[in-house]
Amino acid sequence: MLERFKLADTPLYQSPLLRGVGVPHAFGTRHGDADAIARAIGLDQHEWVTVKQVHGTTVARTGGCDADGVMLDDPTKATRIVTADCVPVLLATLDGRRVAAVHAGWRGLVAGILERAIEQLDAPFLAAVGPAISPAHFEVGPEVAKHFDASFVTKKPDANPHVDLPAAATARLHAAGAQALDTTDRCTYRDAKDFYSHRRDVTHHGAETTGRMPSVIACRQH
Repeated sequence: MLERFKLADTPLYQSPLLRGVGVPHAFGTRHGDADAIARAIGLDQHEWVTVKQVHGTTVARTGGCDADGVMLDDPTKATRIVTADCVPVLLATLDGRRVAAVHAGWRGLVAGILERAIEQLDAPFLAAVGPAISPAHFEVGPEVAKHFDASFVTKKPDANPHVDLPAAATARLHAAGAQALDTTDRCTYRDAKDFYSHRRDVTHHGAETTGRMPSVIACRQH
């Protein structure tokens, strides 16, 4: 399971697995931006590689492009993705020398974004799945539910189905060969004091927009 910390007054979550191989990383909350998290975990001197997320399957190695994942093998660089219900996934090889950050919304997940990132790591890997919307709050139409295995879909009479995105992501990671995996039971929709949620804040409560939580990672230092 992910562990909650408070570093430099910045609440965040870390994976014992990734920490164990020396990979600087964190899943953020609504209480600290990416710069604060970078300072808290010692990445404030790194060069940032960032992309424009588009719910696709591209995994980039350089910044400034449309992509939903970034793979790094340079210890002087760091990367981040942002989420507000979608599943944030951080990956690392067993020696910590290659890492990836992935934004896995339902479209990217069923289209294979996680598998694309794992292909680029090209080595046995560890994974950490961060806070995302729980199935109790991820109601979808049948046109979305049909893309998921029935084991990840809850159906009730006269109601729209609900999909378990974190479980679907976890299953794909295991199927792709994850050596070990950390998860969390935190829900971005339910746990409003800690997380932004597009579904809660915008879709259900009518806000014009909502914030995003950064998930950051860098390679192990040589």
